[in-house]
Amino acid sequence: AGYRDALAFYRGLADDHGGPVLELGAGSGRVTLALAQAGHAVLAVEPSPAMRERGAARLAAAGYGERVTWIDADMRALDLGVRVPLAIAPFHALMHLPTLDDQDAALRAAHHHLDPGGAFATDVFVPRFGAPGTVRAERLGDGDLFLWQTHDAARQVVVTEHRWDRVGDDGAVRRRRATLRQRYFQRFELERALRAAGF
Repeated sequence: AGYRDALAFYRGLADDHGGPVLELGAGSGRVTLALAQAGHAVLAVEPSPAMRERGAARLAAAGYGERVTWIDADMRALDLGVRVPLAIAPFHALMHLPTLDDQDAALRAAHHHLDPGGAFATDVFVPRFGAPGTVRAERLGDGDLFLWQTHDAARQVVVTEHRWDRVGDDGAVRRRRATLRQRYFQRFELERALRAAGF
């Protein structure tokens, strides 16, 4: 919820290109809400029911639910029968696709949905890692987040382990766990994939 660095970038693109905006990997609606607040209609593609529910609740609570159509679909096999002036895949959405074939399919689907002259935008992960085995800690809400990463350079895969500890009213520590596996891509690999998808 606190990560806002890219919001102005995506809002600016939507202002320049118009809507509706096709958002691939809309998640819990962080970017979706920023676009809706700026007056844009959004086609929010998100395969996770829990994330769609959270996103829809976020948009409804802010009073912008009517500007967003939530779509239960996989970005690799998307065929909505519509064209848009702008498609985006924010916040490392493409990194959740585990293979080159998966990433290629998602880029082809994005290109397929663009108006002639339409634009596609995504972020690019810079693969800079700290010392292996290092645990980072930060305060997150009313708890403490601990995370560490393992990196497979040959496969370009980074796995991040998250542990979030909160102290309950009874004084007991409760821990939530999550594992995030992502495949990043290098510059020339991404350039090849974009060309192959028709960009």
